[in-house]
Amino acid sequence: LRESLKESFARKGAKLTYLAFCVKAVVSALKEVPIVNATLNEQAGEIVLHDQYHVGIAVATPAGLIVPVVRDADKKSLLDIAKEIERLSTDARQGKSRLEDLRDGTFSITSIGNLGGLFATPIIAQPQLGILGIGQIVKRPVFDERGQIKPADMLYLSLSFDHRVLDGAIGTAFGATPPAREGKAIR
Repeated sequence: LRESLKESFARKGAKLTYLAFCVKAVVSALKEVPIVNATLNEQAGEIVLHDQYHVGIAVATPAGLIVPVVRDADKKSLLDIAKEIERLSTDARQGKSRLEDLRDGTFSITSIGNLGGLFATPIIAQPQLGILGIGQIVKRPVFDERGQIKPADMLYLSLSFDHRVLDGAIGTAFGATPPAREGKAIR
């Protein structure tokens, strides 16, 4: 799908990366397991459930890692998410991030694949309760539906959760939620 859309997105001024697809998939999973789309208010001793989907995107900058936020990711098209990721990343790397771009994330994604990493232990951006680490896409042998070995591109994912609120069963349900459940395609 990415290959078929890259050129048309480029004509519309957007670089389509796998990260945009991951943002869409995360939003789908957050809707399926809403407790993950929450923050912990330690002072009040409360778990705050969110009805907005503000997905933080970790960006490596010369000054260190920062996490700008794709706001209302559930209301954005794949094209709009791709454009927003590009804008936020560029601003971050140039040291031009606006304060409003760095606030109110409800879940984050970090990509280690561009650094050659497969797995990680992503660090949660508190007060958020979870983060998804995206590893490098690598070709691996897999079995097809007929039991034959074929090459396939594999994307390794790492998830970290705040166990003060989320247990392993919830984390597993979140990680196993298919983004195209019930015929919902990522577009």
